[in-house]
Amino acid sequence: MATAYRHVQEYLSDLPHCADVTRKYCQKYCGILLVDGKFVKIKGYERKIPVVYGVDYQTHDIPSYKLGRSENLPLLTKFFTSLKLLNYPLQAVVCDDNQAIRDACLRAFPSACVQLCQNHYKQNVRVSLDLKVNEIYLPFMRGVEDLFLYKRAPEDFNKRAKDLYVRWKDDELCTRIMIDIYKTKDLLLGWHGLKGVPTTTNLIECFNSHLQGRLKSIKWFESFSHADTWINAYFLRRRTKKFKDCTGKFTRLNGKTPI
Repeated sequence: MATAYRHVQEYLSDLPHCADVTRKYCQKYCGILLVDGKFVKIKGYERKIPVVYGVDYQTHDIPSYKLGRSENLPLLTKFFTSLKLLNYPLQAVVCDDNQAIRDACLRAFPSACVQLCQNHYKQNVRVSLDLKVNEIYLPFMRGVEDLFLYKRAPEDFNKRAKDLYVRWKDDELCTRIMIDIYKTKDLLLGWHGLKGVPTTTNLIECFNSHLQGRLKSIKWFESFSHADTWINAYFLRRRTKKFKDCTGKFTRLNGKTPI
């Protein structure tokens, strides 16, 4: 068993780094990047630590990743800086409501547009309303969901938001939520800045689910370097494996690899 483990470890250690593969072989990216982090358990660390990575929207490729001790601004800055060094043509980033992701992205790519995941935002609104207890807010929640049901023109969005605010202006909680939507509108409607930007992080959530399935059988990694080696190999495998379950407008990717 020890010999087999040693051979596998040597093989994985000889693999090229994800970023080097991108630098050498990948050029045709759309520049719309979905970014998220996944946490892994490493022996000796009190808490799980994050691996931050991105998925190019049109190719479903993973150009780079960074493993760090905390999902903070320094780690995310390293991630976006690495993309810059790889000449990744980032034009838009789609992410959950993590200020550090937005700040790090705009440091490296000042002209990029940012799209907050509307699904995450709506879920936060549901939590704020506590709908299981306060069923009176169900009509209000349906109104919020209607705002984000389609990619609405600014005039249509503003009119519907105003109508919703007027109907619920006497309720303090609903008023706070509508004010927050107004303040966050440029991020929630970031797709206006670039054609083809998705409004959710659904794609990378699928990647996260697959990664979680692989991590479930691993109790922990023996060290930071072992974790980095395994994660690098995992992403390389994802990048070289043919798609077979893509649907809708991405059906064209079936039978092809991300790279």
